[in-house]
Amino acid sequence: ELPFSFLLKPDTVEVPLHARTKRSVIEEMIAVAGRSWAIWNVETVAQAVNEREELMSTALPGGIALPHPRQPLPDALGESVVAFGRTMSGIPFGATDNSLSDLFFLILCRDLKTHLYVLARLGRMLQNPALMHSLRETSTSEATYQLLCDADSEVG
Repeated sequence: ELPFSFLLKPDTVEVPLHARTKRSVIEEMIAVAGRSWAIWNVETVAQAVNEREELMSTALPGGIALPHPRQPLPDALGESVVAFGRTMSGIPFGATDNSLSDLFFLILCRDLKTHLYVLARLGRMLQNPALMHSLRETSTSEATYQLLCDADSEVG
């Protein structure tokens, strides 16, 4: 079992993220994830993430969204990767409670086991209100990366 922080790299955190629309969030998050050199086929990844969002939004109440493809993408990815971005204001991303989203985790996995593991681990991390508050207060990508790694080690 890999720690979540193994899939999140300092390069795959972007604070602030300058996107202003749902589509631009997805495009920019894929570009951020692409800094890891893990994405072999950007078009395939973008299409898969957008199709999943059209099917059903990955936005959760509380300002969080977890964009990801419906199926793992072994042919489009060299390795699994997670990216994080925070926009300075909320964006309509399709949350069921109509809340705006400002915290985005792009989850791109080569296999289902890793995908489910990342979702479960993130789910535990995101139940911590102090972490949510800190993610919104932290002003640099470096500090945010450290915050997420610390939170990951705390969930055990």
